[in-house]
Amino acid sequence: MHPVRTHRSIRAPLVAAIAILLTIGVLAIPVKQRCGAPGYSCATAVDARGNVHYYYEVEPMGVYLAEIFTGSNIRLCYTSGEDVVRAS
Repeated sequence: MHPVRTHRSIRAPLVAAIAILLTIGVLAIPVKQRCGAPGYSCATAVDARGNVHYYYEVEPMGVYLAEIFTGSNIRLCYTSGEDVVRAS
């Protein structure tokens, strides 16, 4: 006959699985990053309407943190586009 699993032996893997899923969920949170990576500059010159255009990427937080750590742009993003800002 097999021994019955204790409450503790069932609970530990469950807690570990929940922690792993929460970590993956947090690292997948979308973050809007101007110019594609921290520290990059990408503003255009002022256009005829007095606006400045900035490239942006919406990327997972895990990618954003990796870009900060490596200092490079990782081209993995959910979406990208261009912000138009009135020049001051």
